[in-house]
Amino acid sequence: MWISKFDRAKKLKQNLEKELAFYFASEPYRIGTKTDPQSKRLICYITKADDIPEEISLITGDVIQNLRSSLDHLAYKLFTPGPGNGTDGRNVYFPILDNLAQYERDKGRKTEGLEQVAKDLIDTIKPYREGNEILWKIHKLNNIDKHRLLVTVGSSFGSLDLGAHMIASMREAFPEQNIPSVSAFFKPEDNLFPLKVGDELLIDGPNAKPNPEMKFKFEILLNEADIVEGEPLTEALQSMIDEVELLFPKFQPLIT
Repeated sequence: MWISKFDRAKKLKQNLEKELAFYFASEPYRIGTKTDPQSKRLICYITKADDIPEEISLITGDVIQNLRSSLDHLAYKLFTPGPGNGTDGRNVYFPILDNLAQYERDKGRKTEGLEQVAKDLIDTIKPYREGNEILWKIHKLNNIDKHRLLVTVGSSFGSLDLGAHMIASMREAFPEQNIPSVSAFFKPEDNLFPLKVGDELLIDGPNAKPNPEMKFKFEILLNEADIVEGEPLTEALQSMIDEVELLFPKFQPLIT
């Protein structure tokens, strides 16, 4: 069952990537230009920023929930060959706590009935924030998702093509030269999360002209205060999947 839950998480992430592709294919963002009346600087800004579909947040929560469940199912699988200590395994969980002190205090209750070798192996994983932050994020985000949608519904300014900007300036300075187009994307210092209509993406020089070759990229971020601070959604989920997948071979010899 623990493998099934993990495989389900990976499949759901694939579904999420399709939803994200559909969303971006709908051209949810539109860029306009305006000139500041005082400085005469050209400003590129957001004129359209569609809401991110709720389905994206729902699937994100399902990915995380299945990852957390796979760990709890793994703990129960470790309980099956264990001494039991008169317990039925209903209170067995893969212990993930906020810090080492909480872990040392609560791990015994969550792993009661497991063989000592299994408990010792879990200790080596260091499943608390300062020991394994990715597992801790899975645990905390899953707890939030039980009560409300995750705050994944935020887009951000990912990068802009300064290469197109520089090439346009060079072509204007050297009109007789055949200067090819070159893309060079740079991440802004402020990603403007959450992105909204009116946000200014670029303030160009005085009397600059709109550049149709200028491209802007946008991202969907996973953001939960004090847990995940604006990480690209698919990258954050993949790091969680990778971390859980690395654990399974360590416990395989203990599972009959």
